[in-house]
Amino acid sequence: MGASLQDQHLPAEHLVGLIRSLADQVVQAKLDSPAPDHAAFDPEKVLAQSAPAFAALYGLTRATQLDAKSCRAKTQEARLEMDAAHLRLQNLLFQRNHIEREIRAAEEYSSEYQNLPLHDLDELRQLAADQEPPVGLQVPLPAGDSDESTHELMLARLAFELAERKRFEEERKELGAIKAKLVKENEVKKARLEELEKELTEFVGKGKGIQAKMQDEPTAA
Repeated sequence: MGASLQDQHLPAEHLVGLIRSLADQVVQAKLDSPAPDHAAFDPEKVLAQSAPAFAALYGLTRATQLDAKSCRAKTQEARLEMDAAHLRLQNLLFQRNHIEREIRAAEEYSSEYQNLPLHDLDELRQLAADQEPPVGLQVPLPAGDSDESTHELMLARLAFELAERKRFEEERKELGAIKAKLVKENEVKKARLEELEKELTEFVGKGKGIQAKMQDEPTAA
């Protein structure tokens, strides 16, 4: 059984089989040679036949080692990519959970305007339909059943409520100023009245004294 240059393209198991076959030939040749001298057997021919097989097997071994090294590098790279992807996934999950918590908090949030005594919606529409709508009322009022129109309608109601409360505050300040002025005028009038009462009391007292003196004087003969 001989070996050729094409041994380099054979699979590893075929090369190993070929080398074993050559080794068996060497052993069998030694067994068949006349004893006790085996000098007639020349192993160089077998070694020459096995050299290409060993070289091919060495080449396959080195190629396998290089492939293994390349596979380890690719495996490490893939592991790093997978770890990075896992980290990105964890970040996305954290962000999603955070956003979901924010959404739930927004849905469960109870704002102050929900407890405000707003104008009745029908009354508001009636005011908007007047020829001279009140200041601060958006005309026309937002209409529709969508979430956006409902939100805009609530903003319009809140804006009108704010305008009304500002107007009421201005009126309260004006009425407060008028009240303060009246109170001051009343205090001045009260002080003047008390002074007049005091003067009147003194005048009455003096009149009684004069009358008493006139009654005590003797009548002329």
